[in-house]
Amino acid sequence: MFKRAGKFLLILFLLLGAIPVNAAEKEERAWQDEIAYYVVVDRFNNGNSKNDGNDLNFEDPTAYHGGDIEGITKKIEYIHEMGFTSIILSPIFNEENNAVEVKTMDEHAGTVEDVNKLVEEAHKLNMNILLDYGEIDQNLTQTASWWINETDVDGYYIEQADSIDVSVWNQFHKDIEELKEDFYLVGSIGSKDENVSSYLENGFDSILNQSFYEETASVFSNVDQSFQPITEIVAKSSPLLSTYVDNDRTVRFTRHAIENNQHPGVRLKMAFSYMYTIPGTPFVYYGSEIAVDGGEPPTNRPLMNFQSDEELIEYLGKLSVVRKTFPALTRGDYEVLYEKDGMIIFKRSYQDESLIVAINNTTQTKKVKIPAAEIAKDNKLEGLLTGDTFEEENGEYEFIIDREIAEVYEIKDKTGLNIPFISVFIIVPTLFILFLVLAYRKGKQKA
Repeated sequence: MFKRAGKFLLILFLLLGAIPVNAAEKEERAWQDEIAYYVVVDRFNNGNSKNDGNDLNFEDPTAYHGGDIEGITKKIEYIHEMGFTSIILSPIFNEENNAVEVKTMDEHAGTVEDVNKLVEEAHKLNMNILLDYGEIDQNLTQTASWWINETDVDGYYIEQADSIDVSVWNQFHKDIEELKEDFYLVGSIGSKDENVSSYLENGFDSILNQSFYEETASVFSNVDQSFQPITEIVAKSSPLLSTYVDNDRTVRFTRHAIENNQHPGVRLKMAFSYMYTIPGTPFVYYGSEIAVDGGEPPTNRPLMNFQSDEELIEYLGKLSVVRKTFPALTRGDYEVLYEKDGMIIFKRSYQDESLIVAINNTTQTKKVKIPAAEIAKDNKLEGLLTGDTFEEENGEYEFIIDREIAEVYEIKDKTGLNIPFISVFIIVPTLFILFLVLAYRKGKQKA
């Protein structure tokens, strides 16, 4: 009963906490509005042991570990409850004689019917499924079209898209768009910044922001680090890019934190707080929500552990609710109001909506005063993560942020009500208690 009650509480939190107080008019869904989760299929969850084969070996990082498509389907609620809207699957295609046969499945991953089932379940939750195309072959458009026709997948992730001429992607996009209008094309390129815009102009909805990753690994894996290098990257990057703290080709963010003698969970909280509130689409590599450790590939791809501490998982869910509720966080501009020695305050504005984000990535409580003219006159700031609330005084807003804490503030009239705060801390507990009472009475009646 209590497990069901916990799910009930979570649903209430998501529904009530996501009520937009000053949301902009709904617009067509774009990649900017997504929150992506990349899954290494073989390392996530074993849903069908019958396809394990004889080469299963947990000790060998290059061998099969048992994960499959069916396992992802069984854990799709886990991914959904963290707020992710798109799941990207690592390559699931068959390899024969050192060649990739894109139209057939790797037997360890499952069957095409399994992919169909996963896509069906994802669409019920208003989620997308994208396939990592893997090794690009000469029948690119033909095979990509085949998978869309067979499974209704929602797009493709292309690793190192610059391995072929950008004009190919322009035509690829046009061909696929005729088949499925609302699909996504996301990828990475080998060079950091060169020609990124040309890929965005030739069919790609987004490219991974490699420069952001490199600065993030440095700034957030330790404390008291200047935000300036990363704010410069964000300021000059297209908001269409995707941001990440690690991926299939990198050392895990957790490893950097450990090398700096820092708690990985806290470091990831700070990194995700920034990544979820700046321009760009969050792109999270599986296991980062439980601070998975790993060195160079393939040791960065361990088997997923679903018995881990849920604190970071719950924090990601809370960040997702805030991000989805306020269009300023997905489509707004980015203005730094204060930055010094690991403390940053910035403003996100879109149409008539503005939010203030404060992140204290230091070892001390920080007090910062910002002139009201830079935020809003005669208003108050209401926190959406911790519930911290304060008003303008003497023409200033004084931020008092504890060490290693982030907060997202909504600008409100002084008499306004903080609906998300009231929902989480008053309405939801009340309804939860009512639910338990009714459940108890029902059980007593049956007895």
